[in-house]
Order: sequence, then structure tokens, then C-alpha cells
Amino acid sequence: MIKLRKELTDNYESIALLGNNNYDIIFMNYLFLSQNINSYYCNKYSIDDENKENILKNIAYYFGTRAPIIINDKSLRKIFKDNGIPKTSVLPELLPEDIINQINMCLKSDAVYVCNSNGKLDTCTMFILGYLMAMKQEIFFWCDIDKSEWLMSCISTRNNNGYKEIIQFPLEIIRTLAYPYLFQNIKTNLKPGKYRELIITKERSIGIDRNTEFNLEVENQDIKKNTFSLLGSLNKQLECIKENAIHLKNNGYEILAPKLSNIKTDKNGFIIFESDISDNPIIIESNFIENCLKSENIIVCNKDGYIGNTVMFEIGYLLAKHKNIEFIQNPNNHWLIEVVEYFSKINNAKSLTHKR
Repeated sequence: MIKLRKELTDNYESIALLGNNNYDIIFMNYLFLSQNINSYYCNKYSIDDENKENILKNIAYYFGTRAPIIINDKSLRKIFKDNGIPKTSVLPELLPEDIINQINMCLKSDAVYVCNSNGKLDTCTMFILGYLMAMKQEIFFWCDIDKSEWLMSCISTRNNNGYKEIIQFPLEIIRTLAYPYLFQNIKTNLKPGKYRELIITKERSIGIDRNTEFNLEVENQDIKKNTFSLLGSLNKQLECIKENAIHLKNNGYEILAPKLSNIKTDKNGFIIFESDISDNPIIIESNFIENCLKSENIIVCNKDGYIGNTVMFEIGYLLAKHKNIEFIQNPNNHWLIEVVEYFSKINNAKSLTHKR
């Protein structure tokens, strides 16, 4: 579906910011403000250096009002470096209420923008993105997803959902969210058609194709009684998953996911079982989520408290789908239990810490 922005405030009036870099978030906040678009983010993503914040503000307003339209991440990073802006920052310690407020903020905003420096995503952001994806919120990224984040990488690469890859940053996103301000003094000689991300209409309007189709093709089908699904990193928690599967089966329960069998392949950290319906990771994940949605209960196998990024995404997704989620041990991510309990109460579900 093609939706071209015709007015400054068409469709987007507020943007929620997530990310793993304080400097990038502050920069994007000012870049959106330069286009009269409100942005919201957790106040813990702050800079204790007024000089650096003013520098970011000046750069943002320059790019938002006077600079050339096309600039890539590498060029922007050089400008940051030349002005003493570090490439990375220490992530703030977030409390449960911070996570809850971020999710609510994202759901209230017109879209979500993720400042994922170097394509990396932290566990907290993965959890939030899982929740937002289940709610079909529109999401944009600063950088392409790192291939090590296999689930997000697969989803983003297909580019057939609310996740939008940003090919030219940062003004690719501004072309989407702030048209026609940057183009009001520009008369293009380009013929109608599509030029990478840019679309030129017959009327010479300029815009971006927005992909909003949801692509984890799963539905919350009828729940099967006396069933469980087990979440856990197959690289780190496979034995724990097997032990819990045997224990539950011996007590009369059916395990819907994962369908454990002999390992067929183990490539780049992604395990494929002989029983899997496909070798395609996104199809396997869709089938896994589908079976989780059919399950009466979800148990997170997190021996020693470990929960990886993919499982964090799955927890967020299933929580938004009103699933009952239990943990075999307290997570190392200390905020998680309280956040799960909060949203479970909203969903009229019950979340317990399951210990054996």
C-alpha cells in the first residue's frame, strides 16, 4: 500500500523513540522537533553534558532545515566525531515502571523509531518490540538489523510489515515523516516512478512507500486444554527445555512447541530440528508462535536466569496476546517479572514465577 504524505502533520504527529544510544535518541528528538513533530522517550536517556546536547541540537536543526537531503550513517557519524559526539553511550538502568511507560508511550504514538546503532538491539528493546509487533504498531529503524539478531533480521529483510528499513539515514525517515517541508523549495525533474525509497507521482509529489503489512502470519486460534509451550534459547537452554518437556509429559500434558527431535542443522546459532516444517527461520518462528498461541500455558526455560534476545521478543509478543507466562527461575533481567505481572493483570491473566 502506498501512502504519500501531503501535509506536514499528515498521519504522523508524534513519534516514540527507543534505542541503545543516548546521543542518537537526543539527536532524533531534535531532528523531529525541527519538523514540528513531537517525539517522546524515556527521560533516563539523557545527556549530562549541556555542550554536547547543544551540538546535537544544532546538527539536527541544520539537517532538518538547510542541509542536503541525502546523507548516510557513515557521513553522519563523521560529523558527530568531528564535533566530539561519541559513537556509543552507556545504557541507563531501567526500572519496571520505565519499561511499562515506554510501552504505553509507544502505543499512544503514531509510530515508533528505533535508534539501533550498528544494528544492535538490547534485550529490553527486543521485549518492547515483541509487544509492539503483536499490537501491529508501525516501527522504523535507524540501521539495518545485525544478522546476529536472526529473528529481527529475517523480519526486516522481508520488509513486508510494520518494520521499515532505513536505507539513507537520517533524512530518509524525515522524507517519510515530514514531507513536504524539506521539498517545498525543490522542483524535481525526475520522471514519475520509484527511485530506491523515493516515489515520484505523476503530479510530482514526493513521498515514501510505507509497508505496514504484518508478516508473522499467525492467528490466536482456539486454545488446547492441558498443553504447554516452552520458550528458551536452544543454544543455552536445550537440556533445560528437554527436562521440563519430559516432566510435563509425565504429568499428562502435551507439549505444542518446540517439537523436539534430532538436530538437523546448527548454523550461525540457529538450530533446526528434523521435525521442523521448514528450513526457513521465519517460517519456523511463525509456526512456533502459532503453537504458543494455541497453548494453555507458556513456560520460559531460563536456567541460571538467562534469557536471550529472541526469547525476550517472544515473551513480549505472547504477553501482548494475553498468554499466561511462567518462569522456572527469576530472570537476570530484574525488571521482567514485574513488567510481565503488570501487563498480565491488564490482560486478566495471571503470571507466576514457576520454580522446580
